[in-house]
Amino acid sequence: MVTSYTRTRFGDTVLGDYSRRRDGTMKGSVFAQSMLERSTAALGHPDFEELAVGQRQTVPMVTMFLDLRDFTARTFWDPQDEVVDLAHAVLAGFVETVLAHGGYPLGLRGDGLFAGFGPGTPEIAASMALMAGAFALDAVREEVNPRLANRDIAPVQARAGLDFGEITFVRTGTETASEINPTGFAANFAAKCEKRARSWEIVVGERLAGLIADAPQLTRLDRPKEYTRNYITKRYFFYDYNWAGTLRHAPEALEELGGRPVSSIAIG
Repeated sequence: MVTSYTRTRFGDTVLGDYSRRRDGTMKGSVFAQSMLERSTAALGHPDFEELAVGQRQTVPMVTMFLDLRDFTARTFWDPQDEVVDLAHAVLAGFVETVLAHGGYPLGLRGDGLFAGFGPGTPEIAASMALMAGAFALDAVREEVNPRLANRDIAPVQARAGLDFGEITFVRTGTETASEINPTGFAANFAAKCEKRARSWEIVVGERLAGLIADAPQLTRLDRPKEYTRNYITKRYFFYDYNWAGTLRHAPEALEELGGRPVSSIAIG
């Protein structure tokens, strides 16, 4: 059941995977192989996997970066295997969250996940992407971290950045070595939003904010990003999204989504 996707399930995914790796039971196990196959299948957008080298397709999409904040310091202090195992486990939870909310995990970026929601109805994609970000932050803070504390493991911190706009999927490389590379301003600015966010914050760009302009959770932030060319300067704003009240709508939204991608849902 889609509605069974809960904070506890997220915690079970993360801590179960972490425990198996810490206990040495992941290596060569059927569980490890199934996780590998699922993760491999999950990364990327199926609509664009058949593009030839140099071929491209542009679509409107909500982009999101989910990131483990201050993880670099952890790599300095903690044993390498422990850091890798924990990052892997939390990122697996992020991947599961994106899929459950109708999005596509597009790629892993060290200690973060790049994801896309769409194409499709932009307002639906924005709502589900924001809900996915809120769910992930809430689950890490309220479910995963208390379990880590019980094991005397330092807590992790998470944040998210999102924006909306045209994304071009292009297969980049050669005939023998290539990958699909999603590019565009929305992806670049979502990354800047993620860097602007502090722990447990969701920051979005102004185009995504425009899709939910009447939402009381939005607060425009100071210090917009300025872009200058040919003596013309334009500003593009960051918005803080107060996600605390978002999760009360999650069960109904997930039930309506029914395990489908957001691109399959239209406003009637």
